[in-house]
Amino acid sequence: MKMKMMLAIGVSAAISCGSVAHADESKPRVAALFTQTVTQGAWDMAGYAAFKAMAAKEGLAPSYLEHTTYESAPSVLRQLASDGVPLIIAHSSGYSAAIKEVAPSFPNTQFVLYSYEGSTASLPNYSAWSVDWDEYGFVLGVLAATASKSGHIAVISGEPIPSAERTVQFIKKGAAYVNPKVKVDSAYVGSFTDVARAKEIAIGAIARGADFVIPSADTADAGIQQAADEEGVLTIGSYADQSKAFPNSVMTSTVMNFDKSYADIGKHYADRQLGNRIVTENLATNGWTLSTPFAHIGKDVQEKVFKVIDDIKSGKLKLGE
Repeated sequence: MKMKMMLAIGVSAAISCGSVAHADESKPRVAALFTQTVTQGAWDMAGYAAFKAMAAKEGLAPSYLEHTTYESAPSVLRQLASDGVPLIIAHSSGYSAAIKEVAPSFPNTQFVLYSYEGSTASLPNYSAWSVDWDEYGFVLGVLAATASKSGHIAVISGEPIPSAERTVQFIKKGAAYVNPKVKVDSAYVGSFTDVARAKEIAIGAIARGADFVIPSADTADAGIQQAADEEGVLTIGSYADQSKAFPNSVMTSTVMNFDKSYADIGKHYADRQLGNRIVTENLATNGWTLSTPFAHIGKDVQEKVFKVIDDIKSGKLKLGE
């Protein structure tokens, strides 16, 4: 049975507790912040599942907050830390500034960010599991440009947060690596949830000649993938295998290993190893991968993409800045 409560902090955020109302209060608490709902999309839904599994494994009492905006995050973090939550995990790079603002005032609380972080500002109570979005974007650019017949691809992101900006930058580099003449359209939806707007932008890109659209807008990805499905162009699944949802257009899916990352966070917390550290998640650490076999495309495309992946993992191919 799940309990719904309201946390009043100037703005109201819903907290769902993964235990009954009279939970074992002897268990240490852990809380997680999500930008959207944990019952839709792939990023937050899969992240929540990994968070919940980690809490169960480590014997922690979990709670989570949905629809936590970046603007409200400082207040939310202060409230949780003031309430004595010893471990708080934020599931988006957009929460970085809020953590750096709040963490110095709560030295007994460990703050962890999952997604992307360039610096912990030497804070002894801030850690990050940082996906190598440069590598991620580069591979997406490689696969889209390799699969494209028109030499014109598009990437549609949610908001210009650090991880999104890095991803777009390296998608362009990866695409140019395999096709120096490739054309790459890029646009931001302005939201991670506006499916209709994302679809509208994707249809526009396809009308201009893009025959491969890369979704990078979390829940709004569905609009981009719907447009690809309806317009007869290729796309990918984001963060989990979405081939069944869009069978006519998904060539492959990026699959984030959330379970591994969250299990690592839990273990580091239990071993008292958190604080002023960044753990990089990439292809070499099994932080993410691509689903196989590729669909709607010749086997040579999959072989070329995985050749690039192998070169990145071995260090033969240096991505640079």
